[in-house]
Parts: sequence; structure tokens; C-alpha cells
Amino acid sequence: VDLETAEEDWDTLRAQTRTLADTLMAEDCQEVPFRSPFTWFEAAVSIDGQRFEQIDLRKKGFLGSMSEDKPALKLDLVEHDPDASFSGVERLTLNNAVSDPALVRQCLAFGFFADAGVAAPRCSLARVSVNGEDLGIYVNVEPVRDELLERHFGSAAGNLYEGTLADFRPGWTATLEKKNNEEQTDRSDIDALVAAAAVEDDALMDALDGVLDLDAFFTFWAAEVLIGHGDGYTGNTNNFYVYADPADGRFHFLPWGVDEVLYTAAEGEDQEEPEILSVYASGVLANRLYGIPEGRERYLERVGGLLDGAWDPAVFTDRSDRMAALIEPALSRPGWRDVEAAIEDLHEGLEQRGEVIAEQVAAGGVEWPGELRESYCFVPWGSADAEFSTTWGSLYTDDWFGTGASTLNLDLDEVFWQVEGGALAGESEGAAYVYLPAYVSDTEAVLLFFAFDPDRVAPGEVEMDLIESYGAVLYADFSRSEEFEYVAYVMGTLTLEEAGTGEGDPVTGSFEGQFLSF
Repeated sequence: VDLETAEEDWDTLRAQTRTLADTLMAEDCQEVPFRSPFTWFEAAVSIDGQRFEQIDLRKKGFLGSMSEDKPALKLDLVEHDPDASFSGVERLTLNNAVSDPALVRQCLAFGFFADAGVAAPRCSLARVSVNGEDLGIYVNVEPVRDELLERHFGSAAGNLYEGTLADFRPGWTATLEKKNNEEQTDRSDIDALVAAAAVEDDALMDALDGVLDLDAFFTFWAAEVLIGHGDGYTGNTNNFYVYADPADGRFHFLPWGVDEVLYTAAEGEDQEEPEILSVYASGVLANRLYGIPEGRERYLERVGGLLDGAWDPAVFTDRSDRMAALIEPALSRPGWRDVEAAIEDLHEGLEQRGEVIAEQVAAGGVEWPGELRESYCFVPWGSADAEFSTTWGSLYTDDWFGTGASTLNLDLDEVFWQVEGGALAGESEGAAYVYLPAYVSDTEAVLLFFAFDPDRVAPGEVEMDLIESYGAVLYADFSRSEEFEYVAYVMGTLTLEEAGTGEGDPVTGSFEGQFLSF
């Protein structure tokens, strides 16, 4: 896929982004669908040599897939020529796979959904260039539009909604964005599903089956869990579509956003409880069904059925090997070695993942610990400013409060602290950290910390945006526990006046920003 567009348009496109300020911090957060910050630009493209002189191009993605260097893209071939298509396809969705070092997880996941009988997008790989610059391997995912709906359901006339941090309970449906039939504002079909999800336990299964293809939902739910799609509907009320099949008016779920999937089970002796791999129940539909004996039984039966059927590590391995054969010639040696190692890790984890889930299902399932969450919208919770001075590598000292120096002025939910403490800096697990610990009483302490890309350890400003850079404040009462606990997130500007990554290099600077909580 070789794109050509004006350089100034490309620079504008790749710089467009979503932030917490215009999504989870917006005044109308959770009251309307999330607004797109992306605009369309004219471009030309050659796809496997087929030339389109005028198409529309834009960036895509939510918070986790934002990138200026390798932006995810949408291509509209028909905006300027209604008869244009490539192999019958009018639009392309090119995901950047920044969350998947193996590059193959999305196609493996969508293939598994299809094998399980779920209506799922088709998926392939693409090598993308813009104005002659090779951007690398992208994942070409079929858009959820008329062609897909007609292929699976025989008709695209039903209502299609995209769910982004949305659920089927009061106060959670506004972010279900209608993707077709937009001139029809009636959303009574959504209201009916919300009402069915709220009935008493003894009537729940029948009520849901009247507005939701319940058998298909159990399959979709089990498939999300088996691949570990924790950012999907059942795990995070996110990344899904629902379609009202015109044949009977009942909803069907379709998967989306499956880039962080198919990871191995967590290991380690420090785990107090086994990792829960056999169920997600964050979405109200899964939560209610898992909470009643009949619903849990049918769900566990469906997981077991897929483990005995569509779940086959050998199939995953074969498909990933065939994709690897396509990827290798398109990458430099170092790039290919990284992908090859990531695919090997994927292979090793698949067998273990299935075994752990099978054990938990055979034991009658595990208890889902989470209640339905409250709003995900952030609210301001105070302000912070700080000055600090330390050296690189001091992060590993045992004397947190006596190493370096910091001055903290904190307003945390109308609790005010003006204190002096220590300062530590260094690298851990691929991230640069600055710790600012301080006692606020004889036994109580706070820890203001920042984590960011080690390449940013240089004089200048680093924005703590909770996406690419991360900040938080922790609190401990050492008379009760030696552990710090999270109190709030931090957004604002970390200014580094002196900074370097050589052992003992001075690291000095300041921070000014605000605390955020849910």
C-alpha cells in the first residue's frame, strides 16, 4: 500500500491525536459518543500496483494506539469515485499493531472468532509506505460495514452500533455510536436490551433471549475470554459492535480492537491467587449471566466446547508461521529478529493458556471478583507542584527519603501538604522514573512519581498525559503497612533542567500539574 499525499497534510495527519482532556476528562464525558479529532486528507494510493489517483485518508484510533511515527489509517477509495474498489473492497482499515510486537495477533484472533462461529472481520497484512517512506507492517482489518453484515447476516438493513466504553445499563449507552441508519434517531432497540438486562434473576435468560441472540452471545463471550481480549466488551465494555439482525431483530456482538490478546498466563511464586483466565464479567450482560447458576453453566459449557473444538494451538502456530513467512522479507534483520522472538513467545504461551483455562472450567469456574464499575470519567482532585534535585541511578538506593532533595506542594482533595523529601531517578523495566518521596507525619508518607520514555531524559519538557507518560501520587501509613497505595493520577508538565542517563548524571527539575481521580 503506497500512499502519496502533500507533506504538510501528512505532518498534520500524523500529529492529530486524542487526549484524556478531550475524552475521559471532557465535561460531557459518558454523555455523548467520543468525538473524533481526525480529519480527512486527499491522497493517491497504489495497492499491489492498482492505482487510485484520488482517495480520502485519515488517522484512526483511540487512546492506546496513538502514534505519530506509525499512525493507524483509514482509506476511503469511493469518496471521489463511487465505482472505485480493490478486489471488491471500498475502504481499508490499517491498524499499526503498536501493542503487538509479533504483528500477527489480530489476524489470529479474528480467525479464531470466525472458527468459533462469530461474525468477525477478515484480516490480512499490509506493507505501507507514505511518500516513499516505509512505515513497516500494518494489519489490514475489514471494516464493519455493509459487506461484512450482508455476508454474515444476509442483510445490512439492521441497526449497527459501535461500543467504546459503553454498556447496556442506565447511564452507559450514550457512547454506543450508531454507524448506519443515522437518519433514524430511534434507539428503542438499545433501550429494550437495557431493560432486559435489569430484570430479576429468574426471568433474566428469557428476557435477554428476546432481544439478544443469547446462544451467539455465549459463544462470543467464551471466544473473547479464550483469546484474552481483556479490552473487549466482557472484559472492559470496550471495542465491540452490536448488530440487530433484521431476521428477528435480536442483537449479535462482533469483535473489534483485538491487538493485545493471546498472551500467556502470568507466572510467579509471589502470586497470592491463581490468575483468573477463564472468565471476564465486567460488562453487565456477562456479569448478570455469570451470577446465576444457569447462565454460568451455559457459559462454562461453551468455553469447554470451544476448547475441544476451535481452540487448537497447532492451528494458531501454523497460521502465525505462514504470516511470519510474509513478514520476514519485508523487514530488516534486526526488525525481523524482534518479530521472530515475539512469535516464539506467542507459541509458547498458547498451550499453557488453554491448559489453565481448562483447569478452571473443570473446577466449576472461578469467582469473578469485580463489581460493575462506576464511571470511568476523570475528575480534577487537586493540584501539585514540585522541585527536585538528584542523580541518575539513585532509584536503586534503600534510603529513599535521604537521597536527593525535593519540595512538594500538594492539594489533594482539600488536604494540603507542604513538605520536603528525597528525590530518586533511574531506569527500570524499560522506563525512566523520577520518585519524589516525603514524610507528611512521623508515620505517614507520600510518593509523587513519574514514568516516561528513557529517550526523553534530557533537558526539556515531558507531558504527563497518562498515555505515553504516566504520573501518580501514592500514600503510606507505615504504622499499618509498609506498602504505598495509589491515591490519584497526575497530569501536567515535568520540566527537566538537567538530565542524562550516565551513572551519576545530575537530574534536576520541577513539575506543575493536577491530580485526577475517577
